[in-house]
Amino acid sequence: MDASSLTVRQLAGELDVDPKAIRAWMRRQNWRHPVEAGTAWVMTDGQAELVRQHFARSDVQSPIAIPTDVSDELAQLTVGQLLRRYADILAELRHRGLVRTNNAPIGDLAEYCAAIVYDGLLAPNSEKSYDLVAHDGRKVQVKVRAIRSDTSPSAVFSPIRSFGFDVCIFLLVDGDNDGVIAAREWTASEVQEAGKHRAHTNGVVVRVGQVRSGSARGLDRVSEFQRAWQELTEQTR
Repeated sequence: MDASSLTVRQLAGELDVDPKAIRAWMRRQNWRHPVEAGTAWVMTDGQAELVRQHFARSDVQSPIAIPTDVSDELAQLTVGQLLRRYADILAELRHRGLVRTNNAPIGDLAEYCAAIVYDGLLAPNSEKSYDLVAHDGRKVQVKVRAIRSDTSPSAVFSPIRSFGFDVCIFLLVDGDNDGVIAAREWTASEVQEAGKHRAHTNGVVVRVGQVRSGSARGLDRVSEFQRAWQELTEQTR
């Protein structure tokens, strides 16, 4: 078979490995799903060969090059430890009046966490309608909000301006203690029905209370996202 026509599942069969293991490795390489496709990833010759090389020696730990501008100490920390340190630094900068929020890079982490849950690959940064493509070809939009004890239920997620996705996952993350509090999957139709259009942002917004409520609509996926978030925050180099 021509390598350029191989899907992940076909290559996994050739190598006798779990397709999820291949997609997880691809995510770690920051490979992106083709923007024009809402279907299974098709490997290029070069990508297929890199996957073969990696999994042919999967029993051997391959060294990871540490950039020269990153300290050895930071390289040994887990993602969770890095986030806590990052949050402490931001808090101190805010105390000094230099920044206005304590927001960590939660958006990127939420997208990566969703890629784990949906066993998918992130879309290119240029794609505005969705953030990743699931293993089954569905296009997934990711919305996340860090909340604290004083966050109002009327607080909103960032606006949704296009509906070129199949489902949208709304995540609430504990801004004080880390971890996923709520995760609700809505279809594009549900977002349009339940969201509120705001003219000044030219988008549809969903309130925190609509996701956190015990009677919230949509598919509850909090357990899956809690496990994936823990997996993500425990990662090291």
